Amino acid sequence: MADKVKSKGRHANSGDLIIDWAGLPVFSLVGGVTGVRAQFLRSLETEFTKRGLDLAVLPGEIFHNPYTLSLSARHHDLIVVDGPSHLPLQRIYLGESGAEAAGDLFLHGPEVEAVEIFMPRLVARLDELVNRTPVWACILIGGKSSRMGRPKHLIAGEDGRTWLERTIELLQPSVAGIVVSGKGQLPEPVADTIRLADIPGVVGPLAGILSACRWQPQVSWLIVACDMPNITAAAVQWLLAGRRAGCWGRVPRLAGSDHCEPLFAWYDCRAAQLFEEQFSAGQLRIGEVAGHPRIDSPLVPEPLRHAFLNVNTPAELAAAKP
Repeated sequence: MADKVKSKGRHANSGDLIIDWAGLPVFSLVGGVTGVRAQFLRSLETEFTKRGLDLAVLPGEIFHNPYTLSLSARHHDLIVVDGPSHLPLQRIYLGESGAEAAGDLFLHGPEVEAVEIFMPRLVARLDELVNRTPVWACILIGGKSSRMGRPKHLIAGEDGRTWLERTIELLQPSVAGIVVSGKGQLPEPVADTIRLADIPGVVGPLAGILSACRWQPQVSWLIVACDMPNITAAAVQWLLAGRRAGCWGRVPRLAGSDHCEPLFAWYDCRAAQLFEEQFSAGQLRIGEVAGHPRIDSPLVPEPLRHAFLNVNTPAELAAAKP
């Protein structure tokens, strides 16, 4: 971490890349003759297509750059290296047991019926990997606040704590770490919070999301705007409970509303490519990502509705009090 900067928080360094292969959906395919392996991979691709999952197959017995392979893992739901690998990958065994290690899977036949039986175990393993991925929170501040007339993250509640302080305290039990993105002074009690630099040439919330995804590309992100003073632990847990393989984000929607809420949402590390594509296309409205087929848009349960309301004006502030 960088040295502390008083009143400005700590500025983030990316650091060296440490690859946790046990936490990535990358498996080497071991055993079976060439024809059996090819049959298995064809059946596997068919089953993945049925489930809306993305599979990439790479040749084995060649050198795979660890960094490149780990990058590919952030673009696919599963990568299969067809053959032995020099890397400590998890393995799928065809017709043999070998030296079993944690995370290894076994299939005793390549037949379509066998693959169909094998798929629930594989999908369960991929779900487990998604849920094992660390979740970090990025709190977005620094908007113009022109309608409110003052920085919203510094508005204090009845207990004297600012919205930012309360949000950080509420999120801490549910996430591996917290960063703040955007310009503005931080309250003294949270002045040590990690701060991310803006991405040059990007404005609005997309700048903060891109900054977070580029800084920690191997984690998933809970994005929270600073103008939601009523978020609850129950709402956070509801968002995170829906993580699964094939889901690149959960962008909730409120009953009776014609849009989703992308600024109190969870995004898998694979969603970073969607934000990068938007940036390259000049589309700065991050709500566009909610229409992607890999993004879930669940309906917010009525008891949690209040937690997803944002506050932009003094009148809304008065009405937002529980």
